[in-house]
Amino acid sequence: MIASNPEVLDSAADVTPEWMTAVLQSAGVDAVVSDVAVAPVGTGQMADSSRIKLSYETAAADAPPSVVGKFPSTDPASRASGGRGGYGTEVNFYKHIAGMVSGRIPNCLFAEVGEPEEFTLILEDMAPAEQGNQMAGCSLEHAEAALVNLAGFHGPLWNHEKLSDPMFGGQSDNGLLAEFMAAFTPAFIERYAEDLSDDDKAMCTDFAARVVDWHSVDTGANSIVHGDYRLDNLLFGTSDTCPPVTAVDWQTARPGPALRDVGYFLGTSLDAPIRAEHEEQLVRTYHAALLSHGVDDYDFDRCWDDYRLGSLHGPLITILGSMGVVRTERGDKMFMAMILRSGHQVRDLDALSLF
Repeated sequence: MIASNPEVLDSAADVTPEWMTAVLQSAGVDAVVSDVAVAPVGTGQMADSSRIKLSYETAAADAPPSVVGKFPSTDPASRASGGRGGYGTEVNFYKHIAGMVSGRIPNCLFAEVGEPEEFTLILEDMAPAEQGNQMAGCSLEHAEAALVNLAGFHGPLWNHEKLSDPMFGGQSDNGLLAEFMAAFTPAFIERYAEDLSDDDKAMCTDFAARVVDWHSVDTGANSIVHGDYRLDNLLFGTSDTCPPVTAVDWQTARPGPALRDVGYFLGTSLDAPIRAEHEEQLVRTYHAALLSHGVDDYDFDRCWDDYRLGSLHGPLITILGSMGVVRTERGDKMFMAMILRSGHQVRDLDALSLF
């Protein structure tokens, strides 16, 4: 049950024992909080997350020792970016869509928006699960687990009639998409010119000019798309008490071609030689998991072509994301790891020839 009575907070510094008590009780947890201890957690670019350790005056057996709170970014640019739809999208996902899918996500105790740049989420603390590392990449074992989990989001809503419901958010505006890519791509290339090869620059430029054509392709294989399904947004289990993988950060969730998530994840998570050697088997792992959720009339050849097309989601999110949030040293390293890996993927798969 998600609480609806406590007020929306501006930051983790505003969390009080009384407020946490109201959240827990509204979510059906019989507890009275006596103290809270707040510490930053995660590496979010568009919002700030904190682990909130709870001490209790009285508590039922199901009262959590800690939760994770998510709040607007303290950086004005990142906050404004999230306020243009991301914050509301994530709250809407937890309130209305999460119960329709079977992929693992944190349980949500509170999800509300205030003004356009205000939102608060209180989520299950998945510790001792460990966040993926975008720069380091991941093992094949973790890649397989992430893809199986991803099929659990796509399969239950595969070409579902509810995808047209306004609560799913609808498709991105093609005009705005073209406008943003036209403005951001040259700036992205100029900012990171020393790290990008001529092939990378050409791929980004070509894709930006044709992004609306790509975005308009109807693959007939649609579902709820995470939109930013990458290592920094995945928590990997470290013991038998943790799920193998849990997905967070649903600020870009909307209906669309499902294989964009697959192309984006593999393209940004694995170095080019490893990805090229194992990607067919990894896509087959995803495809088998998808079929286990009742998807039919979708053979592997179609899945593979949609995966190739979906690889271009990597340059899209890397360019838009890097130019839309506050610039940091870690952010620069992360975005370069993403674009260099996905650039190899797009070229290896000849993705630009598909539309």
